[in-house]
Formats: sequence, structure tokens, C-alpha cells
Amino acid sequence: MESKITIHHGPYETIPQKTSPGLSFLKSFLPALDTLDPASNSLTPFFTPNAPILIGSNPPSTADATIPLLEIRSRHLSHFHHHIHIAWDIDLSDIDRAKTSTTPNAKENANAVIDTGGDGIGTSDKTTLYDPLPGAMRMKRTVMFEATSCTMFKGDPDEFKVKMREFNILDLEGDVGELQVVEMRVFMDGKPVQARAQELSAGFAFAEGVREAEPS
Repeated sequence: MESKITIHHGPYETIPQKTSPGLSFLKSFLPALDTLDPASNSLTPFFTPNAPILIGSNPPSTADATIPLLEIRSRHLSHFHHHIHIAWDIDLSDIDRAKTSTTPNAKENANAVIDTGGDGIGTSDKTTLYDPLPGAMRMKRTVMFEATSCTMFKGDPDEFKVKMREFNILDLEGDVGELQVVEMRVFMDGKPVQARAQELSAGFAFAEGVREAEPS
């Protein structure tokens, strides 16, 4: 059994056009995740409808419940962006095939092949890139990325950008060029964003109170 890991260092904008399927997915997925104009780049096609989404210590949700909430961020935010530090694309297709294989040497070659060049798209010893998995699914991958998210609220007089470190795990399934998230896990502490929102809310309320108290 041989799996392949492709690694990318740096912003998602610098992921090369010729890369592994998971990193190619990430290059398209993150602009949709970050956009404040969902009409121009919808996030919905990137998820299966009932894909679980787990963010921090919040109760689990699903894609069809979470995406509408993300799409109204433009009411409150003027800027949102993920800066990638490092991303991994792990091909799990061979691992799943091994579970159903009767080949005597299925346990051989268990070590992962790691590609840091950003242009690998499959194991090197196959005449076809991906053999069919059980059922209609041809590919199964896990993409992980470490990032800093940057958030700025509308009306912030200081234009302060709240930065938070995150670690994200995307479980992907589908065909070449048609991968979708079947589960997303986000590890982060959202308190800095919540604190800034509360500060601005208190400041706006104070300013409104001062205006109301001013003599006409």
C-alpha cells in the first residue's frame, strides 16, 4: 500500500496550477470561503449538503445550515481572508482499496511518498492515476492546512484586523475535478473576534448615547 502526500508552503494564491487534486481544490475553495460577495463565488458547490462542520468547541453543524450564515458576513465585515502557512494533501484512495484487497503483499510499501514540489498528482507506479474505489467514488483525500485568518469589521474606526491562528481539516470525496467536502473540522479560538465585536458594539452604543444627550 502506498499513499501520497503533497505539501505546499505559503499563501493559497501561490499554489501552482499543476498540483495535486486536493491542493487544486484548496486553491478554488478558499476564495469562496473568504469572499464577502457570495453571489460571485458560491461556497455551496464545494460541500455535500449534509457535510458535518465542526468549529472549535461549538456544537456540530452541517454545510446546508452553516453556509447561509457565512453568506451574510458582508453585513458585518469589510475584510476576511485566510493566509496559508502550510497545507498538506493526503491521498487516501490506496488506503481504502487496501481494506478490500486480497493481494498477499497488500501491506508492503506502507510508507507514504511525500512530494514537496507541488506538481505531483498521484502515485508514481500506476499506469492510471486513480483506480476506482468501491461504488461510484473514485477519490478520497484529506487536506489539512495551518493558516491565520484576518477579520475586519465594518465601521471600525481603527480598521483593526483581528488575526487568529487556525488548523483546518477537510475530508474530500469525489471524482477528479469534482471533489467535495464531506466533513470539515476547524480548530481555533474565536474569542479575539468576539471581543472585538463586543468592543465595537459598546463603542457604537456609547457614541449613540452621547448624540442623544447633546442639546438640540
